[in-house]
Amino acid sequence: MHIPVLQKEVMQYLAPKPNENFIDCTAGFGGHTAAILEKNGPQGRVLGIDWDKEVISQLKSQTTKFKDRLILINDSFTNLKEIAKKFHSISGVLFDLGMSSWHLEESGRGFSFLKSEPLDMRYNVNNPLTAEKIVNYWSEPEMENILKEYGEERFAGNIAEEIINERKFYPIKSTSQLVKIIQKAIPFRYQRQKIHFATRVFQALRIAVNDEL
Repeated sequence: MHIPVLQKEVMQYLAPKPNENFIDCTAGFGGHTAAILEKNGPQGRVLGIDWDKEVISQLKSQTTKFKDRLILINDSFTNLKEIAKKFHSISGVLFDLGMSSWHLEESGRGFSFLKSEPLDMRYNVNNPLTAEKIVNYWSEPEMENILKEYGEERFAGNIAEEIINERKFYPIKSTSQLVKIIQKAIPFRYQRQKIHFATRVFQALRIAVNDEL
């Protein structure tokens, strides 16, 4: 079971008591969910929401001891109002925003610029939009806009232009291809910063693909 970095602080804040109900809007691999369920028995429940079907499947197999006290929903927390309609007497709602280490290191979906993987970046694999579609089919102004808005990338225009130039010759399908394109578009002196030069671009694409904002 994954133990979140701030689990102790979260539990102190939520302070779950016996028979209280909670909603974990980003259930992930169940660190917070399991910790709450250990405290809110014997009748307290947790409604766990996660957009990633593979994550939900793994969480379900790891939390069988809680039986029907854990209700898992494969959906986006943006639909919380509708999801929670039948879940009453809620004592607390938890959002642990951000990407999990599993998505970066094990999912194989192109979230990391340190590996060569397909340009996917979807939390929900049923989502028709991928990072590959964005870099191969979106217009230069559209790409520049998301790089500025979601990544605060100072070289957004240069990068969008370079992507357009490169895709004229071959489709951009992998993270390693994209990193090389970004590197060509950014002045050398800005490539040797504390933050990797591809960080903001990957962040912007991930947010755009998953409609996070």
